[in-house]
Amino acid sequence: MKQFSTIEKLDTGILYTLELASSISVLLLAFGLIASMANVLTKGSVLTDNLIMQRIWAWTQCIAIDASVAGTIIRTFRYHAEGEKVKTWLYGLLSLLLLFTAAIVLNIESVQQTLNLTLDSAYVHVFVPVEALIWIRSFAIVLLIVAHAMRHVVVDTRPAQTNQPQPQPLIITPELLETLRVLFTQTTVSEEANTQTLLLPEGEQATNTAQEVSSHDEDEQVANNGQRVKAYLTLHPDAKVREVAEALSISVSTANKWMSRIKA
Repeated sequence: MKQFSTIEKLDTGILYTLELASSISVLLLAFGLIASMANVLTKGSVLTDNLIMQRIWAWTQCIAIDASVAGTIIRTFRYHAEGEKVKTWLYGLLSLLLLFTAAIVLNIESVQQTLNLTLDSAYVHVFVPVEALIWIRSFAIVLLIVAHAMRHVVVDTRPAQTNQPQPQPLIITPELLETLRVLFTQTTVSEEANTQTLLLPEGEQATNTAQEVSSHDEDEQVANNGQRVKAYLTLHPDAKVREVAEALSISVSTANKWMSRIKA
């Protein structure tokens, strides 16, 4: 009914009143518990022998319990939408208990007024014993106090996360860029040399391969092994000696030598 602003304001006011009654109800329930306990300890001098206190106790408990029915139903669906399972089940059970007791009490009063019976005679027409009804209502009072306390408790239902070390972000430095450039250049030159070697006849290929390996590749490979190991350790700081040797196709002793120098 959004086209009627007056009705919308009235609904907002009713919702505010229900929330206010639900918040104040915990104070009234606490007052009822204190008065009941004091009446038991004083052997009936607080409520049993005082008619005014009986009326005050009855009114406050009825307001606190019956005015909270709508609020508990609203919170049940609200917590269900928010994924709060514990609070949803708590308020759902509380709503059922309050609705059940309200329906039974209303039925007793309706039978009494309609048939013009006394209260004791009206109890005969109810299928629930009075003692059971009193127990249910007392349990609902305690649950109301618990539910009000649970409103201020944050229940975390997310799975616990283990404290795993987060990977450190890779920082690109000028030294790392230069090392990667040298490594990329060496890889490109090596691929071109291999391609040219494959295009030569078998005799020339064997001769050229022997000469290049003996004169150029060995010296250049030894000189650049340090740069390659350093670049690999920059990207994989926790790599082992055998892992570096296999990744760069060098011997374990060579990898161990350069890793010791770089770490030192």
